[in-house]
Amino acid sequence: MKKRFTRFKHTVIAALSAAALVAPSLPASAAANYKLYTVGSTTNVSPTTTFGQVMMGGSTDVDEAFKWMIEKANGGDFLIIRATGTDAYNQYVYDLAQSIGKPLNSVSTLIVTNLNNAGSDSAVIDKINKAEAIFFAGGNQADYVNFLEGTPALTALNNRIQNIPFGGTSAGTMIQGDHIYDSISAGSTTLDSTTALNNPYSSLISFTDYLIQTSVNHNIQTDTHFEQRDRMGRFLTFIARNIQDGEETAATAKGIAVNEKSALLIEKDGTAKVVTQPGAVNPGVYMAKSNEAPLVCQSGSPLTFRNVSIYKLFHGSTFNLTTWTGNGGLPYTLNVNNGVITSSTGNVYGGNTP
Repeated sequence: MKKRFTRFKHTVIAALSAAALVAPSLPASAAANYKLYTVGSTTNVSPTTTFGQVMMGGSTDVDEAFKWMIEKANGGDFLIIRATGTDAYNQYVYDLAQSIGKPLNSVSTLIVTNLNNAGSDSAVIDKINKAEAIFFAGGNQADYVNFLEGTPALTALNNRIQNIPFGGTSAGTMIQGDHIYDSISAGSTTLDSTTALNNPYSSLISFTDYLIQTSVNHNIQTDTHFEQRDRMGRFLTFIARNIQDGEETAATAKGIAVNEKSALLIEKDGTAKVVTQPGAVNPGVYMAKSNEAPLVCQSGSPLTFRNVSIYKLFHGSTFNLTTWTGNGGLPYTLNVNNGVITSSTGNVYGGNTP
């Protein structure tokens, strides 16, 4: 399959329209572009909110991350966006807010059923404009790219998330950096680390860049389900490609990779902390930064990419994305030589203690 590259910066477009109001817990629209389910009030509110960005690694959701978003939403309307699945988040988030004494006005799930048209649907745009928190569920990041790219919904989203809590899990984290492994050329095939390391220009690798824009996601490549699915090799390949393709330099290329049942909570000033779900196995978040351009990053040849700095964060660890420094974590270095990764700790994933 031909590689697909999308390199663009978003343009601000004003997009406001009337909302579709619905009965709690029932499908709100028979529109072909989406389905909407809501728990709570259908009367719009406009409380003061606070920015925050959540990158969650997939599998079981992290309660503490949702509580953090709920606090910042300040009694407003919490919107879940997904392209597949059900409205199962609605009651979970609504009840969680009640349990911490921070009730939400409503929780809605918007399921995009027409990826080609929903991004221009006035009701979808209106729902985004009136949300006090927005969270992208897991699934396939290709669906989210196809839904959002170049649309008024993306403009509305990027405008709205500057001042509200925003985040996602799994595919919903994959779309959050400047650079997205979009999974479009891979189709139903899962890209593994061996394939990526052995050929950084594999036909399975394609990117979309500069989709979602916040104050803290610049220069960053994301990945999820990380240690559990052994994705370090493909993550390093993505970062090398960002340099080789001219999207970043050796001094600017960065990455954030999140293990399952783990979440990175980022404040507007770039300070961040890690929270994990109780019982998580090997939770953690990896902050990567290049120091050198890849020596070999070309089609058909194994990757050589050296001196990549990793800072592994654990539950309670903190990090500053502005200074790219952390506390309570584990610093180490990775090298890739002819497609083989070696670590300064002897463990590609660093180990499970600081």
